Amino acid sequence: MESLTRRSLKHKGLLAICCLLLLAISVSCNRQDIYYHFHEIKNGEWSYSDTLIFDIDTTKFELNVPYTMDIEVTNNVNYPYQNIWFFIQNNFENDSVFVKQEKEYMLADEFGKWKGSGFGTLHQLSLALDNNIVFKEKRNYRIKIEHGMRDKDLTGIEKVGIRISKKDN
Repeated sequence: MESLTRRSLKHKGLLAICCLLLLAISVSCNRQDIYYHFHEIKNGEWSYSDTLIFDIDTTKFELNVPYTMDIEVTNNVNYPYQNIWFFIQNNFENDSVFVKQEKEYMLADEFGKWKGSGFGTLHQLSLALDNNIVFKEKRNYRIKIEHGMRDKDLTGIEKVGIRISKKDN
């Protein structure tokens, strides 16, 4: 009887894991990512002078439709801070004029627990940058990102990316 119960629990656990996996796949497939690109940071050290440039070709985008834009960050456990500052520039409004903004994001909570997903030494977090971006014309857009931390070489950042998705209505 005990072996039957143990087998039954094992099957229920396997079934629950399969259901969670299918749910995760279903949710990620419903997201309509139009653009996703990342830069790998060599040796996990992002120099203060290194600007990450994202060129966005909007031929796949619908005009005058709202999109969401996120910064994707992958850090390792050697990242020494709870937060990160980004200096961001974009030319969304005018092809030849870059608008600057500074954004601070928390990568860990007050107890040092990393936010986002991951396990072991790497953690990924999606950070909302703009919740209602509208492309008014088909052209090449550009986003430039620099870190705004005081370190000359910021250790622990492995990847930084931009994700643009069609906004859910």
